[in-house]
Amino acid sequence: MKQRMLITACCLVMLGGCATQTKVPASAETLMKPVSAQAAWQQRQADFARMMSWRLQGKVGLQFKDQSASFNLSWLQNGTDQYEMNIKNPLTGSIMAYLKGNRSDVTLQANGKTYKDASAERLLHGQLGVSLPLEGMKYWVRGVPSPDSPVEQVKLDALGRPEMLQQAGWLVEYTGWKGNDWKALPEKINLSRAPDNTKVKVIAKDWQTRY
Repeated sequence: MKQRMLITACCLVMLGGCATQTKVPASAETLMKPVSAQAAWQQRQADFARMMSWRLQGKVGLQFKDQSASFNLSWLQNGTDQYEMNIKNPLTGSIMAYLKGNRSDVTLQANGKTYKDASAERLLHGQLGVSLPLEGMKYWVRGVPSPDSPVEQVKLDALGRPEMLQQAGWLVEYTGWKGNDWKALPEKINLSRAPDNTKVKVIAKDWQTRY
């Protein structure tokens, strides 16, 4: 009798274990692995819109008109409006400029002086001669379009990541990724604007994100 009860109990345990291994609902499977490149592209934009903060550390090379420059960059973005940037000497690693701003107030510290403006792009160009489309770049460097202007053209790879994105007069091309899936962050980004022959090359060394 005791042996029969033990066998029955073992069977119940085995059945209970099998019951916990339920199949993932089809809707959840779709969320985890998009079924097409276009679906992955849409999901990428939706997921990245929830990103609370991110930090990019890497190198930037600039060419505009007859001038060129290169520097290391540490960019911390909180939400869509608040950010901090350290622009560093590529050889020594020393900080050449520090930029901090939000939607309406930007402060730049460089050459022992402090400058203020409502536009980070205008402030960088006026004081350092650096032309960066920061409003668009805070989206483009992550491989998603800015919601502030229409997308003129986009070309996706088989995983739904952008190979090319055209927006706000800029052509953004992606030639390397930090990962092998649809939500990978870019490693190599080339930006160009034809009218003034401006080119920006970004190489991401390290990404940190928080949702």
